[in-house]
Amino acid sequence: MKSLKTLRDSTFILLIFGLVNAAAKADPYIPSFEELSSGVWAGVREDNPRFPVMGTATFVITEEGVVVFDGGGSAKMAERIIQKIRTLTDKPVTHVIVSHWHGDHNFGIYRYLEEFENVQVIAHSFTQAVFNGTRINYIDGYPDQIPTFKAQIEKGLEEGKMLNGEPMPDFMRDVYERILADADIIHEDNNKVRVTKATITFDDRLTIRSGSRLIELMYLGDGNTAGDIVMWLPDEKIIATGDIVVHPVPYAFNMPPKKWGETLRRIQSLDYHILVPGHGDIQRDPKYVDLLIEAADSVVTQRDRLVAEGVPEEDAVEQIDFSAFEQRFTSGSEYLALYYDAWFKKPFAAAAFKELKGIPMVTPNRAE
Repeated sequence: MKSLKTLRDSTFILLIFGLVNAAAKADPYIPSFEELSSGVWAGVREDNPRFPVMGTATFVITEEGVVVFDGGGSAKMAERIIQKIRTLTDKPVTHVIVSHWHGDHNFGIYRYLEEFENVQVIAHSFTQAVFNGTRINYIDGYPDQIPTFKAQIEKGLEEGKMLNGEPMPDFMRDVYERILADADIIHEDNNKVRVTKATITFDDRLTIRSGSRLIELMYLGDGNTAGDIVMWLPDEKIIATGDIVVHPVPYAFNMPPKKWGETLRRIQSLDYHILVPGHGDIQRDPKYVDLLIEAADSVVTQRDRLVAEGVPEEDAVEQIDFSAFEQRFTSGSEYLALYYDAWFKKPFAAAAFKELKGIPMVTPNRAE
């Protein structure tokens, strides 16, 4: 089982800096659905970073069946997607595509296999390698997550401190109270998570022809992981990116900036009309991805300059300047500023030097 520190560094950090929407529904697994084009739907979980973090689902209804991209990071989330599909068509789900190995895009996928016959699960070969390795074993800590964390949250509220020991800002009290309100339903679902391995893997490109629909699955380069794939609908000009693109602030844990910038440029070259991020608001123009590219390029340029000047890595990581982008990502929000610092700024600077040394960002088997 993971240590408490490791849990905080990974899963738990995804909730501490969450967004709060007082009007949001009490159930954290209810997505909002939108039809992007005829028969193409997205299910976006409201309050993107709200605990537990859940990836966006995109599904395509064809004459032969339904193709789902990132269908659910939990049983409840997957069940909500399935329920919506059944209100729209009596066709079965035939394919479920997993954009990358992170649990919030996979741990509920097994519900499709229970509800529909002969479902093909598709992923990149790197994603499958992680599913077959030891890194995915962090799922073993899910049943104990809420009982452990609930006591810490209650103590934090009582003492007015966040988990890192710093004083709790007023706006963070709402975040902590929301976690406590959702704790029971999350704990119930955490006891149902499973890893679903792919039945079909690929490295570069895979085409699905379902009825009159052409659905292209592509690996365009490294992003949030070394196996991120996108779903491209060329006729509709719609792309679902998984966590290569996340809004309003990207996930930069283990994100190699140079490679990520190249991947983002390949996405832009598709000239899409609609982009569905792995989390957050649907994008209908290229401006946000342009911002991501600009930020990635800035980090690469600064890193290379600091290295050329002989600045030691430990100092160089601290000297990379993100100030030109903070307002553009956070729009002046206090809690988004925390989110920007914890999810983007600090991990991205560290990943930049890891990339420079050619060290793999993540390997399928965790080092002991």
